[in-house]
Amino acid sequence: MADSIFLKKRRGRALWLFLPVILFLYLVLFPRPLGREMYLRTIWAKSVSPASTVLSDSNSSRWSFRASDIFGYADLDGNLYYVGQVLHNLSLSDSGFINYGSVPDHVVFMNTRGEFQFSIKSYGYPLLDSGGEFLYSINTDLSGLKRIDREGQILWSLTFPVPLTTAALAGEECVIGLMDGRLLLIGAEGEVIYEQETGGSRIPVILGTAITEDRQQIALFSGIDPQSLSILQRRDNEFVSEVTLDLDSDFRREVDLSFTPDARFLYFEVEEGLGVLDIRKKTTAGILSPGVLRSLDAATDFSAAAFRTERGSNLLIFRPLSSVLLSRQLAVPDVFLRIIDNSLILGIDGFLLRADLAER
Repeated sequence: MADSIFLKKRRGRALWLFLPVILFLYLVLFPRPLGREMYLRTIWAKSVSPASTVLSDSNSSRWSFRASDIFGYADLDGNLYYVGQVLHNLSLSDSGFINYGSVPDHVVFMNTRGEFQFSIKSYGYPLLDSGGEFLYSINTDLSGLKRIDREGQILWSLTFPVPLTTAALAGEECVIGLMDGRLLLIGAEGEVIYEQETGGSRIPVILGTAITEDRQQIALFSGIDPQSLSILQRRDNEFVSEVTLDLDSDFRREVDLSFTPDARFLYFEVEEGLGVLDIRKKTTAGILSPGVLRSLDAATDFSAAAFRTERGSNLLIFRPLSSVLLSRQLAVPDVFLRIIDNSLILGIDGFLLRADLAER
C-alpha cells in the first residue's frame, strides 16, 4: 500500500541486526506447509541500504520495493538497480519515483537507476500511477486536483468546494471521493465522466475508492453512521450499481480497497481483519487478523496482507474465499508485500526477501 496523503503518521526506525532477522525469516517463516502440497520456498534474502552494491547493467525486468524508509528497484534474481532513503514522502512506480521533502518547491522524477529525468514546479502532493506514466498533483489543502505532463505543463485543473478524501488512479482516468459524499470519475481531458452522490448516512463522506485496470468497475466505501460498500459496473457509457453492502464498521479515516488482478474479488478493510467480496457471486467472507491493514497484494494463485499490531505485524497468505495458507507474527512494525507471478517479495526494515509458492 502506498503512503496516504490523507493520513500522515510519524515513522520510527527499529534497529535490527542482519543475521537474526535473516535466520528468523528462514527458520520461522519459510518454508512452511501451505495446505495440501503447497509451500513457500525461500529463494534469497538480503540486506538493503543506500550503500548497497547495485548492478551496472541488465535486461531483466525490474520492479519497485520499499522496506520501511528504504526503497529501490530489484529483479527476481535479487539484483539491485537502485536503493535510496525516503525523505518526507514518496511516490513510487515501476518506471521511476518522486522522493520529496516536507516543503518542496519542485518535484524531481528519477528513473529506476536514480537518474534525473525531469523536474517540475510543485503544486502540492504528487501522485504517480503504478506504471509511472501519468502524474497528478493534489493541492496541499486538498481542494483541487491537477494532471501534469513531463514538461511541467498543467493538462487540466479542477477545484472543489470541499476537501478530497480519497483517490485511485487508472492511467488517464482517475476516481476521487469528496468530503460531501460525491464520487467523481475524471477523464483524460479533465472532464467528469461520471458523478454519484452517496446517501443514507448521517455523514456523507467517501472514505475509500478503487478502480480496475480496465476501468470497467469502481468500488467505493462511503458514509459514517452507517457505512456501506458499493461496486459500480460500466455498461456502455454509464455506471450501474452491481453490489451494495451495509457494513457495521465505524472508520473515521481513509479505508483501503483493492481489486484482484482479474477483478473477480474486492478486498476491503474491516475492523480486525480483511473483507473479501466475490463480485460475481455477490457473497462476502472475512479473514480475521489483529491490527490495522498496512500492506496488501494479490495474484492469480494467492494473496498476501500485513497488519500492524501492538507487537509488530501479522502476515497472512491466503486464497480469497478459500483458506488462510499461512499466518505469522513478525516483530517489525512495517511490512512491504508484493507478488510477482508466484513470487512473494517481503520487505521489512532494511531487508528484502523472495519466496516462491511451489507445489510438492
